[in-house]
Amino acid sequence: MIFFRFLVPLNRFSYIFDLSKTKIMHMKTLFTILTLLLVTSTAFAQGGDYDELMQKSRRARTTSTIMVATGPVIAAAGIGTLIYGLLQNEIGESDYYYDQNGNYIEIPAKKHTTEIVVGAAAAAAGIALALTSIHFSNKASDLKREARKAKLKASTDHISIPGLQNGFANNRARQFKVSLVIPLGR
Repeated sequence: MIFFRFLVPLNRFSYIFDLSKTKIMHMKTLFTILTLLLVTSTAFAQGGDYDELMQKSRRARTTSTIMVATGPVIAAAGIGTLIYGLLQNEIGESDYYYDQNGNYIEIPAKKHTTEIVVGAAAAAAGIALALTSIHFSNKASDLKREARKAKLKASTDHISIPGLQNGFANNRARQFKVSLVIPLGR
């Protein structure tokens, strides 16, 4: 039996550990299985089929369209609220009245800081929302490109070509479809 020494605490001051040949074989087997599991999981995780990729592309395009449409609307509403708050601060007039003793009292004009802050925040959020749509539009284009590649890989026709082997019986060969994709956008 072969023994290997590794550093493992035996007590407070000494370290020793023995691995027999059978334990090493189990470790090799475990390592091999884990490596194969990792390789197969990454192979299955690649992309997807055409329909799945096209569905993801449509969802990303829809999200992009919604963001492009709502972003400027929110920004416009924010800018309108901001302008309203600024104008009301400028044209706001003080109120005057006489109290019970006949004293003249001035009430200062209302400050519209809430409208100014909310308007500025809404304008910034609307612009950010509209710019975020660029990411989803690019994602939709990438997914559509991947779907086309997946469809091209999967589109093979089986045709029967008579050959020398077995005469004319069931001699099949693959013929690949070739298509030209010309991207018009981006």
